[in-house]
Amino acid sequence: MSLSYFRKCSYPKKLYIVVITFILGLITPHTMNAQSSNGADNMITVSMQKRVKGDSTVSSYAIVSEIQQWNPKQTAIIICDMWDKHWCKGATARVSEMAPRLNEVLNIARDKGVLIVHAPSDCMNYYKDHPGRKLAQKYYSKKYAKLINNAELPAEKNATWPIDQSDGGCDDMIKCTEGHAWTKEIDALEIKDGDAISDSGAEIAALFDKKGIKNVILTGVHTNMCVIGRTFGLRSMARIGKNVVLMRDMTDAMYNSRKAPQVNHFTGVHLVVDYIEQYVCPTIVSTDFTGKKQFRFQDDKRPVVAFITAEGEYHANQTLPAFAHELMLHEGMNCEFAIGKPAMDGPGRHNLENLQVLQDADLAVFFVRRVALEPQKMDMIKNYIKSGKPVLGIRTASHSFDAKGNVAREGGGITQSGESVSGFLAQWPEFDEEILGGNYQGHYGHLQEKTRIGIVPGMEKHPLLKGVHPNGFGSVSWLYQNRPLRSAATQVLLTGTIPNEPSEPVLWINHTKYNNTVVYTSLGHHDDWKIPDFQQILVNSVHYLLNDSVKKQ
Repeated sequence: MSLSYFRKCSYPKKLYIVVITFILGLITPHTMNAQSSNGADNMITVSMQKRVKGDSTVSSYAIVSEIQQWNPKQTAIIICDMWDKHWCKGATARVSEMAPRLNEVLNIARDKGVLIVHAPSDCMNYYKDHPGRKLAQKYYSKKYAKLINNAELPAEKNATWPIDQSDGGCDDMIKCTEGHAWTKEIDALEIKDGDAISDSGAEIAALFDKKGIKNVILTGVHTNMCVIGRTFGLRSMARIGKNVVLMRDMTDAMYNSRKAPQVNHFTGVHLVVDYIEQYVCPTIVSTDFTGKKQFRFQDDKRPVVAFITAEGEYHANQTLPAFAHELMLHEGMNCEFAIGKPAMDGPGRHNLENLQVLQDADLAVFFVRRVALEPQKMDMIKNYIKSGKPVLGIRTASHSFDAKGNVAREGGGITQSGESVSGFLAQWPEFDEEILGGNYQGHYGHLQEKTRIGIVPGMEKHPLLKGVHPNGFGSVSWLYQNRPLRSAATQVLLTGTIPNEPSEPVLWINHTKYNNTVVYTSLGHHDDWKIPDFQQILVNSVHYLLNDSVKKQ
């Protein structure tokens, strides 16, 4: 049945829009109020980021996102050790800063029907007469008491802990004196009717059994100590079979930046979160509840690099995390990911999760291949571009949002609207010309010999090529056809040459009508990342674009 059939009918406009939407299926944006697959509009949609074993020829792990919908009645949030005072002044200040946003999350979750468990360890005597404490004391399980502990999970065997916390982790310039400074949970977190209070994993696990809790979210402090290791912590919840996640923006770590690996305090937190995603459990962000951008501490001044990736040919979900790790460790960057499925086709491929990272980003890195998006999500990308901030495009970025044909929305919801509703996802095929300045027309065949990458005469001393061998290098990437470039504002720095064909531009700078400075390279095959010169170009590009952005402010 075609759309033209409905246009010929004399039915009211609203009626046939509803019918069309029902036939094509409509997915609402990824928000707290998204419809579930079984039609229950109270379900919670979460985007779970995790790191899984990758192709060992590329890197040790891949970063992926899994979308799940949870029944709030089967979901609990545990708030770990958000005390009124910590022996470390810096830790106390960060808890005070985070608490109001966490309280907002709790109020939204509680209104949905999520069970809230306050777990300020060593403070139970303060709450001995509180109804929430008495609720938790009703339940205790000797079985769980034997199971829950701080022992590493089997997946952690042979894993390397990412930070040195042997000194207690105080990051203040004058180290604070350790001791027992807390009395209760911080007052900024409201304890309401129906909430439970407990610092006992055996009590909490038994309570969860009684309430039918399957999904558990851990928040609070400190990620590398209590959040992962308490009897109600991540390891224990995973050990007893709960679907447990860490809310990664609602946490902090005890890490002294003067200890190994001698990185920024917040990079230390990030490294612990990465470890958890790889060996313990997935993570989510508060955005899944609030719809707002994720929380960030005011003292976290690191430049934010947002990696936008969804492609299934060049292992970008492996090469980019490895690159981001180096940027965090050695270049002082804060690297965040918005991820789609690393697939060429199939359900759910046309999607990107966690695009809210663009709201804080100082630089966006695109490595996407032929993805169509919900209009609201495409608008988030376009709003970033319109802000004039810099862009780094890698290989398939030239056809990021050109799906080569209409892509119908997935799902089966019915939406009534007074406006015209498209049954198709949004695309941006002009991204290549308008933003990257390119002219992608496919690629040459796969050759046994390497593509010869050479520096354009006169460009040898350009900042993007600092540290690159003047004679260039060889690449296994099959050469993209981009000649001639379609923007008069481009400056080509590298060209690629194969036998019997004219040279093609493979690295250039572009300037857009929105005042973005853009660097694009058609290189990016997973074997290119093993070439030191290519790695150097990418590091140079990040610094070049961030410095250029600062100059424009």
